[in-house]
Amino acid sequence: MILLDTSAIISILRGDSEAKSIVDRPAGEGFCTTTITRFELFSRVYHRGLVKEGRVLRRLVKGLNLLTFDEESSEKAAEIMGVLLRAGRPVNVIDVLIAGIAVANGVEEIVTTDRDFKTIEEVYGHLKVVLLTRS
Repeated sequence: MILLDTSAIISILRGDSEAKSIVDRPAGEGFCTTTITRFELFSRVYHRGLVKEGRVLRRLVKGLNLLTFDEESSEKAAEIMGVLLRAGRPVNVIDVLIAGIAVANGVEEIVTTDRDFKTIEEVYGHLKVVLLTRS
């Protein structure tokens, strides 16, 4: 399963060819996102009053498996944050929560433009990150 982070979904919505090429390839069990990513995306929609974008976004995320932040993922996220803090390389807590969900659910890779996930990959391991070029 391939997890699409908030920034990857935004890139897809903007028509970024690199992001679209990722979702056009075979993905084994498919693509997923998290309830946290959904929160981030829809916060932007409601904040800016983006009614049309909200409709498009709903159609897009409806086709994705939705992973939730539960007991197992919260413990994995805490483990990841502990490793990052011990290494002196803390990152945004939201990204750690998403990474915890990914690890707990056996996600094969995370697609993102966010370099914090690369830091998590380098320091913690257990995740493969595909870093898209910011458009």
